[in-house]
Amino acid sequence: MAEVLLIVFVLCILIGMPISISMAMGALATAFLFPAINPIIIPTRFVGLLSDSYLLLSAPLFILAGNIAARGGVARVLIDFATVLVGRFRGGLAYVNVLDSMFFGGISGSAVADVSALGTFLVPQMVRKGYDKDFATALTISTAVVAPIIPPSIIAVIYAWMADESVAAMFAAGVIPGLLVGLGMAVPVFVIARKRNYPKEKPPTARQFWTALRNALPALLIPAIIMGGIIFGLFTPTEAAAVAVVYALAVPPIFYREPALREIPRIFADSARLSGVIGLIIGFVGAFGWVLTYSKFPFIVATAIAALTPAWWVFILLVIVLYVFLGTFLTPSEIILVSVPVLLPVAQAVGIHPIHFGMVCVVASAIGHITPPVGLCLFVGMAISGLSMEKLMKPLLPFLLAIVVALLLIAFIPELVLFLPRLLGFTS
Repeated sequence: MAEVLLIVFVLCILIGMPISISMAMGALATAFLFPAINPIIIPTRFVGLLSDSYLLLSAPLFILAGNIAARGGVARVLIDFATVLVGRFRGGLAYVNVLDSMFFGGISGSAVADVSALGTFLVPQMVRKGYDKDFATALTISTAVVAPIIPPSIIAVIYAWMADESVAAMFAAGVIPGLLVGLGMAVPVFVIARKRNYPKEKPPTARQFWTALRNALPALLIPAIIMGGIIFGLFTPTEAAAVAVVYALAVPPIFYREPALREIPRIFADSARLSGVIGLIIGFVGAFGWVLTYSKFPFIVATAIAALTPAWWVFILLVIVLYVFLGTFLTPSEIILVSVPVLLPVAQAVGIHPIHFGMVCVVASAIGHITPPVGLCLFVGMAISGLSMEKLMKPLLPFLLAIVVALLLIAFIPELVLFLPRLLGFTS
């Protein structure tokens, strides 16, 4: 049964079908070939999975809040604030790029939104100041990886739902890894900026600093409201996402005069389109996963892998390699949805904490945003800069290496992930 499911699934991918449709075709083929499975179960699992989870509603709401913020002047004021903080150093705008992705990631939770919002501002500005276009574009693409790690992370929400873990714990677990990845990417910036003698920005006056801080404060309150509300138990993650949407709709027009009222329908439409894609994948994963579980395939795989990898560090290293490979042709949400039901039981069997394992999965899958041939951030960066993939691959390598080093630290030092969730009482 599992063999038919997986063979049809792989064949559909090889002939170019989307991952969600491939899963549906695999589940339907298995249902029709094996009388024990009633084909009516497939649409039932599709609808049931989407309608039974209140938590999943937070994902489209976070997407909507991020899109509103991205077009509501938030990116501009965050760039100004980051400039007064780190612009004075050699290669200042490059550090601004890193820091701003960390700020904006705390609002959008989406790597694609990060590149789209910040890249249109920063890449042309860096080129005008004397930075190489390929460096500016590669840096903007790479720093976007921070967005799905720092809370609120859409990938973390999906993992928490798949693993039946606390979203608040996953959000808290992402703070230190997000900072670590951001700091890691500052290392190649330091080396390259000095080697190429990139310019510094003028040190800000006290007046400029306070003006930038005052302008950025309403935007910086978005992640503070989300995390503060969850940590202090004022609202659930889904309610926090709804509050973020209301805040993003109300605050940017008042403080930044953006977005214009005529842009709101387009923002909602774009958010609905992206949410629909994720919902379609999740629905078909429900049917695919049910057939897979019915065949006892996850249990068989878990037992085999546990026997082959008795040490937890061997298993987690294999997971990283697998996720980086899968990221070359699947999106992070697809990787999480397809792999977690099979791999999580093995992780627990070899003694890995599910929150720690989840954060390793989030960071490893996020690398897929910048790796060819289907890295979404890579394509957005190419569209913004006009550069080809071939011209961007070499400049990407130092930043990719920095992310991988940070990922290895996160994987092999569990306390980097578990310290904050334990401190806040979200996990034992």
